[in-house]
Amino acid sequence: MNDISNILDKYFRGVASENDKFALHQWLEQSDENKKEFIRERIKRDAAVLLEEPKHEDKSKRRNLSWWLSLAACILVIFGLFDFKERKTENKLLNTTQSINVPAGSRTNIVLPDGSNVWLSSNTKLTYPIAFTGEKREVKLDGEGYFEVAKGKKPFIVKTSKYNIEVLGTVFNVESYSESNRFVASLFEGKIKLYDSTLNISSILLPGQTAELKGNRLDIYATTDVNAYRWKDGIIYLNGKSFESIMNLLQKFYGIKVIIQNDSVKNLNYSGKLRLFDGVEHTLRVLQKDYPFEYEYLEDDKTIYIK
Repeated sequence: MNDISNILDKYFRGVASENDKFALHQWLEQSDENKKEFIRERIKRDAAVLLEEPKHEDKSKRRNLSWWLSLAACILVIFGLFDFKERKTENKLLNTTQSINVPAGSRTNIVLPDGSNVWLSSNTKLTYPIAFTGEKREVKLDGEGYFEVAKGKKPFIVKTSKYNIEVLGTVFNVESYSESNRFVASLFEGKIKLYDSTLNISSILLPGQTAELKGNRLDIYATTDVNAYRWKDGIIYLNGKSFESIMNLLQKFYGIKVIIQNDSVKNLNYSGKLRLFDGVEHTLRVLQKDYPFEYEYLEDDKTIYIK
């Protein structure tokens, strides 16, 4: 910067060499900030000339100087407007979000602006900016999502109604519906930090671990069933699950309410797999082959009674 200051001084005094002018030209082309610095220096020097009391007033020189000052002021205004527009556009991008709402019985796959791949489960809402222009990549999840986060220098944060998740690049699944107390996060690759900003509590999750909210604390244990996250492929695995647990899954995936009136089937176990796109009634008919129950489906109320 000292060399440039010397060149600027010589240039404004009219004694700059051709090499000095070439170096100044290269410096000006490097950035808009350099051009603005040049204009500021021009104004400062011209203003100093105006403040001096001339012994012999040269009207043509004063008019010429006034013209240069006006031009410089206009250029500064243009640069100022450009910077203001640029900042306004960036702020608009930061504040402009879009949401994906996945209906009951469906799932979807989206690619975020940074290249992160996300699968969203039934009855799930994901809100994210149209561009990650800030210091972090932040999305909001209400429901269940399977994330393959693109690696990057900016932290990737998933905000939920319970815990937030911070990563740089990894693969994990998180379930956190706002209307439910359930929070479960499982890590498959990389490392994630789970934290509650209100309580200032954080936990680190490593590959092969699951964190589940129980009461007011997170219980961390080894992931026991990786097939539980095959919902992203449209498959529900039911390895050794009780009838009651299966009904809870149906409630989550199909957005219905299940009322079990037949207590004798609640704790019976079932193994196998079901396809989400087959629908809830097909699932119930499949289960009837192994469970002694009848059902009544009130579609208007979205309620199933197990009898």
